[in-house]
Amino acid sequence: MKTRRTRRNVIAGAGAGALALSLGACAAGGDSSGGAASGASSKAPATIRLGERATAEAQALDARLPAFGAKYPNIKVEREVITGNMITALQTMAVSNTLPDNVHAYTGGQEYHTFALNGALRNIESYIARDKFDLKGYFPEMVEIMRVDGKLFGLPFKGQVLTGGFYYNISLFEKAGVALPTDSWTLDDLVKAAQRLTVRQGAETTQWGYGLHTWGGENFTGHLRQWNGDSLSKDGKRATMDSPEVIEGLQWYETMFQRERVLHPIVDAPADFLQGKVAMIGRTYFNYKSGILPSVGDPRSGKFKWDGGMMPKNAKTGKRGGIFAGDSHAVSRDSKAPDQAFELLKWLTDKEFGVALGSQTVGSTTLGGRPDVYADERILNHPAYTKQMQKAQLDSVTQIREPSVTPNNFRATEVFGVRDTGVTKIADGAAKAELGFLREVSREMQVLLDKPRP
Repeated sequence: MKTRRTRRNVIAGAGAGALALSLGACAAGGDSSGGAASGASSKAPATIRLGERATAEAQALDARLPAFGAKYPNIKVEREVITGNMITALQTMAVSNTLPDNVHAYTGGQEYHTFALNGALRNIESYIARDKFDLKGYFPEMVEIMRVDGKLFGLPFKGQVLTGGFYYNISLFEKAGVALPTDSWTLDDLVKAAQRLTVRQGAETTQWGYGLHTWGGENFTGHLRQWNGDSLSKDGKRATMDSPEVIEGLQWYETMFQRERVLHPIVDAPADFLQGKVAMIGRTYFNYKSGILPSVGDPRSGKFKWDGGMMPKNAKTGKRGGIFAGDSHAVSRDSKAPDQAFELLKWLTDKEFGVALGSQTVGSTTLGGRPDVYADERILNHPAYTKQMQKAQLDSVTQIREPSVTPNNFRATEVFGVRDTGVTKIADGAAKAELGFLREVSREMQVLLDKPRP
């Protein structure tokens, strides 16, 4: 089987809200099951369109689609490369009923959920039952994240612990005579090392001890979990930014940013780590290493020596922080060959495709949403990275099993936007991590949480 790649430009201009309304108007109901025909239907000749992000998963698709063609010679896959913002492009296509047969959507911002609710994705429960397809190979956390009113509209394409990673510049540690991080480090150890590794010349800080790779959006929950906090109740219906756990966590950050002044301002911290100006970078994705590699070089012999592990623990709670999250792949409402598209969906979310994602040298190296991918020897012994980094990546998905909590009314972008404005004011010194301020942040979030589903 040969696959043909075409390029589709994003139509930007309409806001996400307007597009969602239009999408809902053209496909109300949020089911789009269409029923599942017999398995024989997947053997009929068909051409299916696969929407793919530009560059991000191209190498994995190049590697694995030929094998799909060998197994299913009756199915021709046309790859449509989506440039620009993929979600905006898919929203635009949904309005005109031109979605590809197979689509990739995110879960952290609830884009997948909104597509499902508005009928743009097919309910695949009948396909799973027909094929007796076993969901146990996937992370159960990802399967649960992807259920919408108890139903699945896609399968886990990628899965990972967000903000659980921690990387450090060995060369700066050695130069300062500071002992390297270990797996038993706590936040107290991190603070002591950051103090010693921060260098100032007069009022200017020329080297920062610590920096953050992530802050707002779906990532911020991972920060709060280190203190057993969350910005939402477990059912996603109530704002909890004024809880004692959240206040304690934000006061730690306030101290690091404002009083100790060893935590790099949010802007440009990841870039400055690559320049050797930040000794430690925390709350990272584990695949942040794929961005360090081309900029710094081999961990053992590049511009500077570097390594990574899991975030240090909070001595009080024993938590490292981080949350389970990932991406989906799904069959769209607009597919004219849903049986064949379901075969491709299963292929794109199997173990071998998940390993191929982690083996890419360009694009996204986030692994597939399955534990067997993380434990695969090809990943654990990846030639570009240290065994410590790869073992930490595996440990993260076995030790940190807390899924993200998102708004019950699927308004993540709006709700988290209010929260992130507040916590960024604390990071910048424009507000204090105090009960009064955080109670007001919670109140503003609650106004949005009380709205109906979009």
